[in-house]
Amino acid sequence: SRTLWKQETMPEVPASTTAPSTEGDVTKTEKSSYYFFKSTPQELQEQYAPVPLKPGQKLDFTPRVQTIHDNSLVKKQAEAKKAQAAAAAAGGVVTTQATSLAYSQIRKNAYDFRDKEEKVKEPEKYEKGMKVVISGLKKAAKYNGQVAEILDEEANGRYPVKITESKKQLNVKKANLKLYRPVICTEFIDITLEEGFRCTPDLLFRALTDEDMVSKYTQSTAKIECKAGGEFSIFGGSIHGSFKEVKAPSNIVQNWRFREWPDDVFSELTLSITAPTYGITVVKLRQAGIPVHDKYRNRDVPQKVKKGWKNNFFDRIHKVVGYAKVDKHEYEKFEKGAVPANDMEEEE
Repeated sequence: SRTLWKQETMPEVPASTTAPSTEGDVTKTEKSSYYFFKSTPQELQEQYAPVPLKPGQKLDFTPRVQTIHDNSLVKKQAEAKKAQAAAAAAGGVVTTQATSLAYSQIRKNAYDFRDKEEKVKEPEKYEKGMKVVISGLKKAAKYNGQVAEILDEEANGRYPVKITESKKQLNVKKANLKLYRPVICTEFIDITLEEGFRCTPDLLFRALTDEDMVSKYTQSTAKIECKAGGEFSIFGGSIHGSFKEVKAPSNIVQNWRFREWPDDVFSELTLSITAPTYGITVVKLRQAGIPVHDKYRNRDVPQKVKKGWKNNFFDRIHKVVGYAKVDKHEYEKFEKGAVPANDMEEEE
C-alpha cells in the first residue's frame, strides 16, 4: 500500500464505487471525506480508500496522504471542467462522470481560502517593514510557516528578515517568501469547565502557575512569570500570553492564546479556586473570546481548547502530580457555604 500512495496522481476509481448516494443531506462521498479528516487509522482502513482494498491490504496513513488526496481532487476537477468546456465548444453533449470530487463542508472554507489566496499576485520586490510568511526552507525547516518582517532591501539574492515570534534574524531567498495575508475571525465562543481536586488551594494554585511543576506534568518547556503583567509560555510556545490579575491562591486572569490562532487574537481566561470543604479544592474555568477557527480555517478551536484543558492539564494533575479527582456530587452539597481559597487560608 505504501507504493500506492507514492503515485503522483490517484488511481481512477471505478464508477460503481464513487457514485454518490444521498442519505439525508450528506452524500457518501462527503462522508468519506469527513471520515478521512476525523477518523482513526483503523476506521479509515475500513471506510475510505481510493480503490477497493485487496484482502489484507491496509492504507499507508501518513500526513502525506492528505496532500496527495487534495492535489488529486483539484487536478481531477480541473480536467473535468476542461473536458466539459471542450465538448460544449464542439457542440457535443456535455456529460458528467460520477467521481469522488465532492468536498466535505468541513473543509470547504479552507479550500476556498486557499484558492483565493493563490490568485493574489506577489509583489516584484518586498519593501522594508512588509510582513511575509517563510516556506520551503530545508536546513532551517523549523521556521517554515512563521511570520517575519522584512528588515531591509534585497542583497545578494536574499532578504534580511526577523521572525515575529522568536525575534530570530535570517537571510532568506525571495522564492521562500510569501506576502503575509492575515486571517480575520469575527466569530467567538465562551467555554466553562469545573474540576474537583483532593488537595489544598495553595497546592492547586502552585500546580497551575509554578514553572517547574507545569514543565514536569506537561512534559514540555514552560516559562511562567506569575505576576500581573508577567508573561507565560507552555508547550514550547504553542500556548502563550500574559497575566492580567493574580490573587493567590484564589484567582487568576490571563490573556491566553494558541499559536495557530489568527494574529493578535487573545481569549480572556479566568480561573477561580474555592474550597467547599476541608481537603477538597474546586477550580472553575471560564474562557471568553475563543475564535471559532484558527489561521488555517480549521473550525474546531473551541473543542480543541476544552479537550486540551481536560487532557493536558486537569487529568495530568490528577495522575502525575497525584491530586485525586473529586466528583461534583461529593462537594456540591458544601458549595453554598464555600470559602474562597484566600479567605480560608487567612482563617487558618
